[in-house]
Amino acid sequence: MEGRARWGIAALAALLSLGGAAGCQGPAGPRGFAGQEGQDGAPGLTGEDGERGQDGERGERGAPGVPGEDGRDGGAEVLEVLAEGLVGIVTDTTGAAVEGGRVVLIPAADVEAMAREPLVVGLSPEDVAALPFDEPLEDLLDAPRAQYPEAAVGSGGVFRLESLPGAAFFVVWAPGEGDPSHLPGGSACRIALEPASVRGGRLDIRVSTRPSTQATFVGSTPCLGCHGRHRSFGSAHRVGLRALGGSGPYQDTRPWAEFREGEVAFEAGQRLYFWGCDPDRAGEARCRVSQTEPSEIDPDAVTLFEVALGRDPQKRVDEAGAWFVEVINRAGPGVARYDVALAYGGAIHRQVYLTRSGGKGAQMLMFQRNFDGDARNESPSDWPFVDYRSDRWYDFERLALKEPDVSGSFDRQCAGCHFTGFRLEGDDERGWSASAVSDPNGAFDYDGDGRREEINVGCEACHGPGSEHLEARARGAAIVSPGLLTPEREVMLCGACHSRPLGIGGMEAPLDAEGRMPPAWLRRADFAASFASRVEGGPEDFYESGDARSSRQQATDLLRSTKYRNGAILMTCSGCHDPHGDARNPSDLRAPPGDNVACTGCHGSRPYVEVYEHVAQATAQDHGAVPEGMLQCRTCHMTRTAFGGAGLSSLLDNSPREAPPVQYVRGDLSSHRFTVTGAEAAAHQPVAFTDECAFCHVVFLPNP
Repeated sequence: MEGRARWGIAALAALLSLGGAAGCQGPAGPRGFAGQEGQDGAPGLTGEDGERGQDGERGERGAPGVPGEDGRDGGAEVLEVLAEGLVGIVTDTTGAAVEGGRVVLIPAADVEAMAREPLVVGLSPEDVAALPFDEPLEDLLDAPRAQYPEAAVGSGGVFRLESLPGAAFFVVWAPGEGDPSHLPGGSACRIALEPASVRGGRLDIRVSTRPSTQATFVGSTPCLGCHGRHRSFGSAHRVGLRALGGSGPYQDTRPWAEFREGEVAFEAGQRLYFWGCDPDRAGEARCRVSQTEPSEIDPDAVTLFEVALGRDPQKRVDEAGAWFVEVINRAGPGVARYDVALAYGGAIHRQVYLTRSGGKGAQMLMFQRNFDGDARNESPSDWPFVDYRSDRWYDFERLALKEPDVSGSFDRQCAGCHFTGFRLEGDDERGWSASAVSDPNGAFDYDGDGRREEINVGCEACHGPGSEHLEARARGAAIVSPGLLTPEREVMLCGACHSRPLGIGGMEAPLDAEGRMPPAWLRRADFAASFASRVEGGPEDFYESGDARSSRQQATDLLRSTKYRNGAILMTCSGCHDPHGDARNPSDLRAPPGDNVACTGCHGSRPYVEVYEHVAQATAQDHGAVPEGMLQCRTCHMTRTAFGGAGLSSLLDNSPREAPPVQYVRGDLSSHRFTVTGAEAAAHQPVAFTDECAFCHVVFLPNP
């Protein structure tokens, strides 16, 4: 496999020290071995004293210390090594030995063979649940036990494999049938190991605990007692819903300079004019939305209604009615006023606004603010304000204002992915009411009971309900560590919301028949069987090439990439993104988006590390005249094909001069398939050939 490598233990430790696999981190292990996982600890390193020194030759193999309850290395248990095999101890995140279950060696070649089976979108949930090749490790674990070398885990968590296969393998721990307290995977399951690197040695495995089904949500505030104020407060997940005029205690919007632009429009009394409307227009944008009278743009324009944004200076910023919109029907009688409760979005290029309606749930108002919008753009979808489902607020047949259907409320359709400890009550007749776990430092009192709630993605959204963890004596008990799960379960944790599914009953949030969100440890087959009436986006959400057209499909992209299923490194979302946030880089990336080290950390051989050499090989063209900063891996392999907010101007093709110029547009969200869609698709979607730096590519582009 050119450009990829299989790994021994020392290489695994080195990768983790760079943050290459979030969650597989913690206190130091002995020389030459990866450390154990800790609670927000420093990465596992190879020095005996826990501090990283200069890289050197690999030292003699020593026995790792079993961590004590305080997270430091404890006394080491001496295990007799097997000359041709492998021994180790399985412990969980409390440091206690896990007795039972089995350690299985899954051939890397079998995972690589699995990748030859394409994962296609559009399958029914029943078909997805039955797929035998979409979960790279657990689908193979489901095979008969005699198929792969394995060892039972016995007293003291000890396992012994008498011999090893002759080719690379993944080391996976699977819990026994009577173990409800642990989850499959382990600290060694993400990277294929060469047998020579571990033969005759010791490999300890750390596994994740899990809460029981009786555990309840407690909010993020109790977490801070041990973990301290967290950098996640500055992540996009924490600020997805925000009260206008101020942030909650756990919301830091400083990474986004444009975050308050929407509020400024309210304070300025901005008026929005809805005109050129077509109720049959495909997509959500039924009308053009301008900030000036449409007659200044088109003398024949007819405005159906306008929306005045307002801020009442007589009210506190957090008081009901301080922020509002007034909707004026220009085609007939009717005026309506709605208080604005929350801004929805803002970290990722766009923002919409919620109003609450008398206990029947919140509704998203009829306009979206595009932070990157430009009124000079040809498409009204790329203007600073754009129509957002105005047909829910305006009857285009009767030319009259109307109230949205309660079945489409934010509470029922969207809150499940945004609220920690989500609960839903009601029906389509009475209306829907969602709530989140109460937290004194939550962002907002959403359900109006006088207590603030965690209406954003808090700690427990990814780590599971924390009541049992909070009450447990042993640190690390009854809580999910996503980095220790099988890679497919970690991707599913993100994919529950970042794959554009529909829940049971057709809700946009993946709710089961009882209105519950999936737990943080679910595998994909169980998600499809119980939480989805549609597992991924619909046909309208993809281009013919398979690239994403719509937002919230990153996990769907990743599953179809070779990074998810291969014989070397099984990548997850946290390999590139820090789930706890990183204020230094956009989108919580672990490395700056213009730095190729995010890719060459794994693709570390030639020609990949020599970018000009790689581009010359891939394109058969010399790019020596292109400044190196423009030759970035993501330009070709992560083209911005999807649209959440406004499209951005890309390549201007004005050659030849006698032909009309063509302005290509790219999306604001990157594809995560890591493929390169060719120039032949340029007429239908953004591709690398139409990037803004690609003027030389015009000779390859089809004639418009």
